[in-house]
Amino acid sequence: MYQYKAYTADRQVVEGTIDASSEDMAEERLLEAGYHQILTLKKTLPVVSLKGIFSRFRSVKKPDIIDFFTQLATLMESRMPFLQALGLLAEQAPKAGLREVINKLGQEVSGGISFSQALARYPRLISSHYCQVIKVSEKSGDLTSGLRLVAGYMEKETTTSNHLRRMLSYPAFLGFMAIIVIIIVATVAVPALIKLFNSLGVNLPLATRMLVAIADFITNYKFHVLAGLIVLVIAGMLLKRHAGVKGFIDSFTLKLPVIGGIVIMRNICRFCRSSALLIEAGLTLPQALNAIIGTIDSNIIKQILMEIRQEIIKGKGLSQPMANAGIFPRLLVDMVSIGEKTGTLQSSFATMADYYEKRLDLKVQRLLGMIEPASIIIVGLIIALIGIAIITPLYSIYQNVH
Repeated sequence: MYQYKAYTADRQVVEGTIDASSEDMAEERLLEAGYHQILTLKKTLPVVSLKGIFSRFRSVKKPDIIDFFTQLATLMESRMPFLQALGLLAEQAPKAGLREVINKLGQEVSGGISFSQALARYPRLISSHYCQVIKVSEKSGDLTSGLRLVAGYMEKETTTSNHLRRMLSYPAFLGFMAIIVIIIVATVAVPALIKLFNSLGVNLPLATRMLVAIADFITNYKFHVLAGLIVLVIAGMLLKRHAGVKGFIDSFTLKLPVIGGIVIMRNICRFCRSSALLIEAGLTLPQALNAIIGTIDSNIIKQILMEIRQEIIKGKGLSQPMANAGIFPRLLVDMVSIGEKTGTLQSSFATMADYYEKRLDLKVQRLLGMIEPASIIIVGLIIALIGIAIITPLYSIYQNVH
């Protein structure tokens, strides 16, 4: 998050914040938004407020933007004036947040700035590379095609993300329920049994004593444990924003046996899909890469793309720097090389995006194939240990009675 102060086109000073991964990216987005003279630009941490928390419940989602672009393209194809189409869509918007955004877009466009510049002021809703496509389509006089193109690519991206989220939901749910069951057993069932064991004078085995100690700790220090977990999560979130810590996490993640391959494949899919979109819109390779870098979530891969962009500017083409980078599959490099020679680079990237999205799906399914039985085994072992810790003293009581 960056705080800025800049001049508008009519020489008025405006202040605000913009979400960007780097200072260069923040400056580029401000220039795209029509602020041609930036007075100050400094990094700041996001402020947590009740208003911001409650605003998330009415926040605008990607499907809302996809529907908005599709409907706007349809109204423009029916020869409706642009501002009138925005006003109509604002009236029919199903969410208050979307209605507010559309109204602001209409006010900014009527104030003299372009639609792509107005969209660039909402980086959380639409990425910079999508704004680039709309900007190019505006200049070519074919905004309708640009809107439909962006809506189509956003829909594919949303479908892929939702599919991955659905596949990962079962292991997450299983782990969460296991934690809940263990806490209930440790805090409700165990204390009642311990009273029984103490009243009968049973010598408790090691497993039972360990379970009792854990149950006592959770019962006596439950608020401390909860506060510690909250502090740990907040500290983790703050540390993750630090460039050095994020770089270490990215480097460590890429070296993991299975997860590293999934992270690389996910970013390659995003690179291919975004490249196909931007080249089809008419951007040059350096312009396309400049927009794509902001969509990559790994700093290591971002740095590689920045180096490739510099090589392209020097006139070395795209396929050769990609081959030298070492993270791109040979098939992708060969397809890019063929696309450069035949002038079908956009088609090559689109084909590879479809191919690698299927490969990513298979990799995630393979990972889940390992996570699901492993999680079941771990939960089973924990429950078995709890059972042994409870049943062993009961067996001792049974022997003493006989």
